[in-house]
Amino acid sequence: MYPIIHDELNKARITDLHREAERDRLAWAFRQARRTHREHGNNPAGGRAATVLARRLLIIMGARSA
Repeated sequence: MYPIIHDELNKARITDLHREAERDRLAWAFRQARRTHREHGNNPAGGRAATVLARRLLIIMGARSA
């Protein structure tokens, strides 16, 4: 095999390894984000209920100060 072809094949292999490593890092980060989200019990319904409660408290506090 010609040395130039060998070098080009090595460059292609290194590029593939970099892409694979980046994909693995993104997959790991996604799994970590989902795990953290789940462990703290943050779900859309709970967040919505907390928002509604906060709004009601602000309304009550505003009515008392007026």
